[in-house]
Amino acid sequence: MSLPASETRVLTGIEASLVARDPRLRSLFAIFTRLTLHEAMPAREQLRRRHWRLRPGPVIVIALVFVLVGVVLGSLAGPAHVCSSATPHRAASTAPGNPCVPATGSRPGVP
Repeated sequence: MSLPASETRVLTGIEASLVARDPRLRSLFAIFTRLTLHEAMPAREQLRRRHWRLRPGPVIVIALVFVLVGVVLGSLAGPAHVCSSATPHRAASTAPGNPCVPATGSRPGVP
């Protein structure tokens, strides 16, 4: 198993700092490597490669939070227009595509 270059650099730096503190350590590392060179690594010390994936639970929770924030912000903004029940249907029908008239009661195009 080969390590990524960044991890190899970190391990090399750790080795260099240990050898600088204790010069005999290099020869002890060499002896240990020679003795264990042909042995298999114990299963409990082997690293398993992890596959990262999104779990559906947190994704659903985040989506629900966004929906709730949208609902709250939408309700705080208030209505875009006001429909008045006192307005006659004739006046409301003069506005093309809009069954409600503005809150002031004026119609477009009428001063």
